[in-house]
Amino acid sequence: MYETTSVHPLKDGSAVRIREATPKDLVDIWRIFRSVTEEKKWIPVLFVDDGEFERLSWFSHHKSVGSVILVAEIEKKVVGHCLVERDEWDAAAHVGNLGIMVNVEHRGRGVGSAMIKEAIIRAREKGFEKICLSTFNTNLSAIRLYKKHNFQIIGVRRRQFKMEEEYKDEVLMELILDN
Repeated sequence: MYETTSVHPLKDGSAVRIREATPKDLVDIWRIFRSVTEEKKWIPVLFVDDGEFERLSWFSHHKSVGSVILVAEIEKKVVGHCLVERDEWDAAAHVGNLGIMVNVEHRGRGVGSAMIKEAIIRAREKGFEKICLSTFNTNLSAIRLYKKHNFQIIGVRRRQFKMEEEYKDEVLMELILDN
């Protein structure tokens, strides 16, 4: 099995530690999820269920189906998390869906890139053959980041989401995990 912790250099010369999430990280994961949701710019979530039951159920489900759940730590503080979850269809069990979030104050430093690198390694290890993701067409920095890691745009769903009376196009991307 892959080492549970890795250290990656950041653009400013500091480092980020990427490790598997534990139940103790759930409060921090939800804090980041809530803050990104409140920005109303990056994900199509309008409301966050924030109870301990919801957090533990989410974690237990993803662990039981073999999802990859990572956190990024800088100076022992969780600043981001990444999930590669198994597709819900039986015939697509080889496909993972990637979601990633970084605290606003740590964006642009390389935290997301480090998490994606690690997520790809661990997804391969767990038998994933392909990773899919989607992002808003307005999230140009995310699209550049994903392209940097060889994700390809495979389509766009026009006016897929409506948030605060504004339509958002959903950009669909994928990465085939060749051995």
